Amino acid sequence: MGIKNRQRVILKFNFMFFKYLIKNKKILLPILAIVSLIIGIFLSLYSAVIFQEGNPWPQIKGIVQLKFGDSDIVKLSGSDNKFMTESKNGTMIHDFMKTKGYEFTEQMGSGYFFKSAIGQTAIATHKYYSRHYSLWTITENTNVSNNLWTTITNDQGVTFQYPKELLAKYVSAVEWPPVIRIETGTYSCKTTPLEISSIPDITSERMVDSRTYCVNVKNEGAAGSVYSSYTSTARNTPTAISIHPVYSSYTYTAAKNGKLVNVSFTLQYPNCNNYDEEQRKACTNEREAFDIDSTIDRIIQTIK
Repeated sequence: MGIKNRQRVILKFNFMFFKYLIKNKKILLPILAIVSLIIGIFLSLYSAVIFQEGNPWPQIKGIVQLKFGDSDIVKLSGSDNKFMTESKNGTMIHDFMKTKGYEFTEQMGSGYFFKSAIGQTAIATHKYYSRHYSLWTITENTNVSNNLWTTITNDQGVTFQYPKELLAKYVSAVEWPPVIRIETGTYSCKTTPLEISSIPDITSERMVDSRTYCVNVKNEGAAGSVYSSYTSTARNTPTAISIHPVYSSYTYTAAKNGKLVNVSFTLQYPNCNNYDEEQRKACTNEREAFDIDSTIDRIIQTIK
């Protein structure tokens, strides 16, 4: 028996049990009191998550549809462009947009860009509703992707494209556009051992679309900042225990056309705990979804 079929059987059993309780009110009243108490405690503990979008009923309905229905993505009631998926289905948005005639082109921050065969574009913006569920806002027929990227030639004569902004609210660019240098040499990457990965200077090797990058990140903050290892989503975004923002200086190194390409830039990450409850959740969601790797990969592919 499949998971969803078992869930339907359990739901049917619960319904029959509830009908039995209605006929036996002496049993029903104490149970209702206990259930109400449990619900009250649950709401008080998780109100920040449940009410982060205001009215929680569209999200609750979406979770029920995902759990007991046959769809892997559901439209939230009361909205024309908001959808919910299980967070483990990371590529589901690609499949869904393909049914609408779009092909995935790139990811930048929490934005996923798509383009149709006739040139129309769409953006699916991702955020976590909880650890298990994701919310998507889909905007179609937009030219943001085309207008966002611009071309520049640096003092070394290297021409490349880069996005004028990162489409992020809580992550800001400090040194941007990136500084690109092309050098001769052989690619190598001396990574930081996992047991000392909490230091504010970490080097790791990453794969983006089957291309290998050596990524060095130097984190700087005010005195007293404590740096911990990167999150399991491996976005190279630091976690700092400090009231001050953290400045992260990145250097991506890759082999391209027999030479080494170095891309350097600096981003600023705020401490999400400095915000009120609603903004803290939004900041954390953006941090978890933020992906600078794919943006840098696209920049390097445009180098001429």
